[in-house]
Amino acid sequence: MDFGEKIAVLRKKNNMTQAELGDALAVTYQAVSKWERGESQPDFDTMSRMAKLFGVSLSHFEDGGEQETPSTEQAPPVGQAMLGMCVRCGKVVYDGDEAATQPRLVCKACAELDAQAERQRVLDKEKAEAAKEQQKRANIAYQQSALKKRRNLALLISIIPAVAIFVTFLIISILPDNKNMFSFIFGIGCVLTVFGYTFTSQMIWDGTVREVCTGGGHVMSLPGIIFSLSPDGLIFLIVTKIFLSLVSALVFVGSMIACVLAAIIISPVTFVPSLLLYNRKIRKVTE
Repeated sequence: MDFGEKIAVLRKKNNMTQAELGDALAVTYQAVSKWERGESQPDFDTMSRMAKLFGVSLSHFEDGGEQETPSTEQAPPVGQAMLGMCVRCGKVVYDGDEAATQPRLVCKACAELDAQAERQRVLDKEKAEAAKEQQKRANIAYQQSALKKRRNLALLISIIPAVAIFVTFLIISILPDNKNMFSFIFGIGCVLTVFGYTFTSQMIWDGTVREVCTGGGHVMSLPGIIFSLSPDGLIFLIVTKIFLSLVSALVFVGSMIACVLAAIIISPVTFVPSLLLYNRKIRKVTE
């Protein structure tokens, strides 16, 4: 019995048409017909799938192998029709063992593996999102903690100049020469203590007074000077440049002092609103 006759015998024994065998092996029925007529032979992969499909070994198709008894392991169950081969694992699929027939034939075992893989993918995605969210919360907590530390540090450090001012004026007020002015000097000391504490705090935590202070200290641009190329003209240029530089320096220092004084004066008024705004900034910290 030649190669093509063996294929025909196995096909008929399994009640399959040439078209059904072609579908199971992913070839055309014309190719199956040529095999059975001996005009061509399938490649090795197709022969391997055909051996699995019919439950025989590859040696069955060799000369003298026609007496081989088909494996009972691959024999179709009683009353179940053979649907073809699973596109995933290549095993024969019988009626009732299929998970899907369209667009491709897939057995239940492969479908379960796909389902497990999908569940694992979803689980991994959820874990990644949870880790990302946890990292986001950690970053927010870190930023909030840094802002809180800065605020608390400002409130603590500001005690130092406040105490220094208070103690200085208290000592001055109790001096024998200042007995008659004790209340006045002590009162001034208390007021300046409040100014010192509120000003220093807002300067450290970026309060309102810091914005006011930054409004000063700008260098004034010097105007151009017209002079003649003569000894007197050069002297005039040098003297004018020095004068304008002094004026610019005075403006620089004056504007800085003015802004600092303004910030000190408004610091008691802006202390509480600035602290409330800073606390709101801490609560609103996001990634």
